[in-house]
Amino acid sequence: MYNFTLYMTTDCNFKCQYCYEDYHNHYQLNEKTLVDSLEFMMNYGDRGKVLIDFLGGEPLLKKDLIYKAVAYIKDNYPEREVKYYITTNCSMMDDRFIAFMKENHFTVRLSFDGNKETHDLNRVAKDGVSCYEKIFENIMKVKDSGLNFSVRMTVTENTIPYMFENICYLHEHGLDNICMIMDVYLKICDELKAEFEKQVGQILRYYLAEAAAGRVFTIDQFDGKMFNMLCDFGNCFGMCDAGIGNFKIFPNGQIYPCGFLTSNEKYCIGNIKEGVDIRKAKLIAMSNFDKTDPKCKGCTIRDFCHGMKCGYMNFINTGKINVPSDAECIFEHIFYKAMVQILEYYLQQPIEIVREKLGVYIDYIQEEDLKFSEFGEKIAKRLSDEK
Repeated sequence: MYNFTLYMTTDCNFKCQYCYEDYHNHYQLNEKTLVDSLEFMMNYGDRGKVLIDFLGGEPLLKKDLIYKAVAYIKDNYPEREVKYYITTNCSMMDDRFIAFMKENHFTVRLSFDGNKETHDLNRVAKDGVSCYEKIFENIMKVKDSGLNFSVRMTVTENTIPYMFENICYLHEHGLDNICMIMDVYLKICDELKAEFEKQVGQILRYYLAEAAAGRVFTIDQFDGKMFNMLCDFGNCFGMCDAGIGNFKIFPNGQIYPCGFLTSNEKYCIGNIKEGVDIRKAKLIAMSNFDKTDPKCKGCTIRDFCHGMKCGYMNFINTGKINVPSDAECIFEHIFYKAMVQILEYYLQQPIEIVREKLGVYIDYIQEEDLKFSEFGEKIAKRLSDEK
């Protein structure tokens, strides 16, 4: 299986304060390059399952090409298994496109920071006019359509004090698959650290109270870390397959290993005409790996830490793929403490709830012959004892 991100444009109708994309040259995908990109994707590697993520900028600025992309694949590769994703600010969503996504089983990632006051702090339209009401209306239409979706709530310095408030806001409106993303470039002082820890504590108590009341919802910083808590990876750096099985295709046809690198042409690893240089992709990672491991050596939560898996997020902050930023270290230690409490809560629940919430991870670890963490062993024993 290969994962391709197709950049429709580097333009956006928003100018978000925390956007990590900084393109000095602006590119627009045209129909010819679209077809060439699709041919590259559909004929790459073993021609198995393909994941295609439409991205920008704002991809709905090129909505017409998204329609054409899906139609082209249906017409020319009807036998292939293709899964579609899109990440959008939802300001240009409409009923026709929602129906189209529903028909083609899209998974939708909605960039949305919560209530109006918080959202408008950083998510600024280029014309300076707030279109929050329209965005919220479109997001609710996506929810009501039954599409598989998540809300990407970016947390930055000026929104840390409102994290709990906005988690409640999203959950109360049925937006129950929440990705709480930390601003990549966030710097955090002692005062903000204390506020962040306070907000995570409030979110944790709310999350567990809702679970106890049968109103379960997901937060990726909790639910997305379950596997890392239950599996023992050997306390080592384990980067994703950026540039190996995961490729970012720019509107000009150039290919990059990661979205964090697309603003610098020196990290280009090929193009849709000549193919990918896997050797160069590996070399980029290897040449920016700190073998002395000065920062994380001996850290007890390395298996858990996102900084030990998202190498190029580290790279744009510290210059080394295996050295996370100071802010990332702070966040991960705070989330780890919360996750310990969540697992301890589930260990005390009836076996049916334990199995429903954690059984899939335990089964996978056993099937793949991986090693359990201390928590994984406790959960596995509980499930085994009460079969």
